[in-house]
Amino acid sequence: MFAFTHLVFAWLAGKGYEKFRKKELSNTAWLLLLLGSLIPDIDFLLDWTIATELHRTFTHSLLFVILSFMVAYFLFRKNPERKIIASAFTIGICTHLFLDMILSHGVPLLWPNLLHFSFQGIEYFDPATPSFLHQSIETTRKALKMALLDMAIGTAW
Repeated sequence: MFAFTHLVFAWLAGKGYEKFRKKELSNTAWLLLLLGSLIPDIDFLLDWTIATELHRTFTHSLLFVILSFMVAYFLFRKNPERKIIASAFTIGICTHLFLDMILSHGVPLLWPNLLHFSFQGIEYFDPATPSFLHQSIETTRKALKMALLDMAIGTAW
């Protein structure tokens, strides 16, 4: 899944909240909702820049969801909307995990347990499986083309 898709899905969740609660989200809540939809893939940058194998580990787990809420709640403790802001950040993360569970081999919700949960089922993920760093050039080109298409659609929108 690519960044624009994650952003749109989180945006739809925010709009759904506003419609059903008949209450507008603050700019801070919107920012954290959208940031939350991208933050689980921060480990991808580490994989890419320093050749680690961290993608879809801790940042795609329920532990990360809980800790993220607690950190956001603490950081905004002086803001009267801290619960809504922390919840928005957490919901953004949850929308990311939800999409990854639909459109990929799943996420390790119970990390460090190696079971990956998806809507197709539960499967064991072998950490020795080569990551994107070990893909063929053709597979990497195809993934880059899809990422560029996702960015182009996002820019046009």
